[in-house]
Amino acid sequence: MKSRIGSLLILALLVAFAGCAGIGSTGPDVTDKEAREQALSAEETRVTQALGNASYVTSSSVGIYAEPNATVLNSNSSAVKIRVKMPYSYEYSCEDGSSGAVDGLKTNVVYQVTDSNVTVMTITERIQNACA
Repeated sequence: MKSRIGSLLILALLVAFAGCAGIGSTGPDVTDKEAREQALSAEETRVTQALGNASYVTSSSVGIYAEPNATVLNSNSSAVKIRVKMPYSYEYSCEDGSSGAVDGLKTNVVYQVTDSNVTVMTITERIQNACA
């Protein structure tokens, strides 16, 4: 009986000390949820600014007609990599006189998020130019 209580006491102490010492917490200072939110916000801003700066765009919407998506690709001790798919639509008027609307488009971008920075790593689906 004494041996069993001793074993349980040692096990309890190991668990308590492991939790206090932070054993197993190897992630960055930003959580996966925070990283997803920051990457979504950065991509919404990037797309909104790009459409706003495009001379051929007469009106636009970002993240309205479909749900934006952010997926954690990798998380390590220094950063979280997030893939963001951001839907967008816009109306356009080209120099050649053509005009219209494009709907159901999306970007596909990978961001690296740290506790102090959000950086575009790769862009695999760019903002499409209807007048090009």
